Amino acid sequence: MISAPPENVYATSKKIKFIQKWIRMHSEKLERKIRVLDFGCGNGEELARFIIGSQIDYVGVDIHEPSLNHARSELGGDNAVFASQIPKDQTFDVIVLSEVLEHLDDPVAVLNELVTSLNDDGIVVGSVPNGYGLTEIEKYIDAKLKIYPALRWVKRTISGRAAGDASVVKIPYNYESGHVQFYTKFSLRRVVRAAGLEIKDFQNGSFMGADLSGATIFTWKKLIAINTWVADFLPFWAAATWHFVLCKKI
Repeated sequence: MISAPPENVYATSKKIKFIQKWIRMHSEKLERKIRVLDFGCGNGEELARFIIGSQIDYVGVDIHEPSLNHARSELGGDNAVFASQIPKDQTFDVIVLSEVLEHLDDPVAVLNELVTSLNDDGIVVGSVPNGYGLTEIEKYIDAKLKIYPALRWVKRTISGRAAGDASVVKIPYNYESGHVQFYTKFSLRRVVRAAGLEIKDFQNGSFMGADLSGATIFTWKKLIAINTWVADFLPFWAAATWHFVLCKKI
């Protein structure tokens, strides 16, 4: 696995390091090469790139074909496969759910299906936003007022780049699949338990931050670091994002 990138307003680097740590720990525990299913892998740039490695047989699954094509082209290989469906003939030691549960119409049904692919001693590791945290509040306000799109247009105009500038490399992203679930820690635990899983580890990611604040307040690296650091000292309800590890109920 390669090192995580510099931190951003979403505490992405912190999340990557959390997931890397648990994959590494589980591999050391089993003392063998492990199988990892990255469910909702997207284009692979945010996470897959940082967990694919020689000691892992990686399978990324997503419904967005343009994102899958990008991931296959940039990251596919002998030990990294990208597909539109979960392989029916394989089980996994680790299942990754990074920013996925909030996009699912029926998270319990999806988790129930994933559990059938999880080895009995396997773990589920991932992240989810606090549905009532400052990030979701900021995104809601911005969606109503359209501030960030306007700011982005102004920046592009000033820099002399039009929105359709062919010189800008565009990585495909599934913007159509928005958030449909807004979790509290209590409701997340209820969903997890309904699928026969329990929370093994639960930590805060960031305090606040989304596209708008990331393009304004959090352009200074020290503020980004503070935003990530201070979350460790907050109660769960006050954090914007959460990182978790799940295991099967004994």
